[in-house]
Amino acid sequence: MENRTVAVVLFEGFELLDVFGPVELLSVLPDHFTIVMLGPTGEPVASHQGTRIVPDTACTAAPAADIVLVPGGFGTRRLVTEEGFLTWLREYCADAEVVASVCTGSALLAAAGLLDGHRATTNKRAYRWATGFGSDVDWQPVAR
Repeated sequence: MENRTVAVVLFEGFELLDVFGPVELLSVLPDHFTIVMLGPTGEPVASHQGTRIVPDTACTAAPAADIVLVPGGFGTRRLVTEEGFLTWLREYCADAEVVASVCTGSALLAAAGLLDGHRATTNKRAYRWATGFGSDVDWQPVAR
């Protein structure tokens, strides 16, 4: 298996577990995955819990990624209406092999049009809110 670059998109108010659960799992195979943290700028990004993470690079300078991971968190509520972010996300994910989200990160993917024509699900507590995005998403209420 070749080494794949995994880009994790950080934003103000991201959920720590949504980032570091997958990162911990992928880090078990360091020869297979290179993890790159992306932030709005090169400055620290605060999670919803207050922990600040220093990204490896700003989103606008991000290297190409094989896999893009978009976490959830309360910060998604603001970003779903930020056209500049959604345009960047749509363009950045265009060449990725895999685009994935955790929890309400699915709302960002849907708002960017990246889930149109696909089955998707989201956090059940935020299901009603998150499923309001995307024009052609096959939202699955009972799925993981």
